[in-house]
Amino acid sequence: MELNYKTFGQGDPVIILHGLFGTLDNWQTIARQLAESHSVFMLDQRNHGRSPHAEAHDYPTLAEDLRQFMEAHWMYDGAHVIGHSMGGKTAMQFALEHPDLVKKLVVVDIAPKAYPGGHFEIFEALQAMDLDNIADRKEAEAFLAEHIKEVDVRQFLMKNLTRKNRGGEGGLSSK
Repeated sequence: MELNYKTFGQGDPVIILHGLFGTLDNWQTIARQLAESHSVFMLDQRNHGRSPHAEAHDYPTLAEDLRQFMEAHWMYDGAHVIGHSMGGKTAMQFALEHPDLVKKLVVVDIAPKAYPGGHFEIFEALQAMDLDNIADRKEAEAFLAEHIKEVDVRQFLMKNLTRKNRGGEGGLSSK
């Protein structure tokens, strides 16, 4: 899978993986600081941001996406890998499967253990959104407000929406 990414700087490679519902932009400030001494690659993991969407979404698959990304970008000597939340679980899976490709591992806000299910209302709201019939961000915000109380959570989720043009028509789509 060809993942969307941004890169900054030069030097030893650092790869940053965002958390669930996030995008590569969530880490842009830190990436720019690290880019003073490293080549930093921020990835949109599958089903997030501008990366392709697919049915498969488990940690072995996400780790394989990372391996393919590193191979496509000539990182045969490995990289420093930073993962936040879901990205942390991806990074840990990757380190277990490919320890020779991980120079250093930084895991943020997650541990190598099972967690109880969560985010059900978020998944339900997102699956119920009919983006073909939502004209703009204001309508999307109103729809999400019916299902999700927290303003900051709604705003975070809406970062994954972008305008689309279909034959001159407006509307929204997920990135």
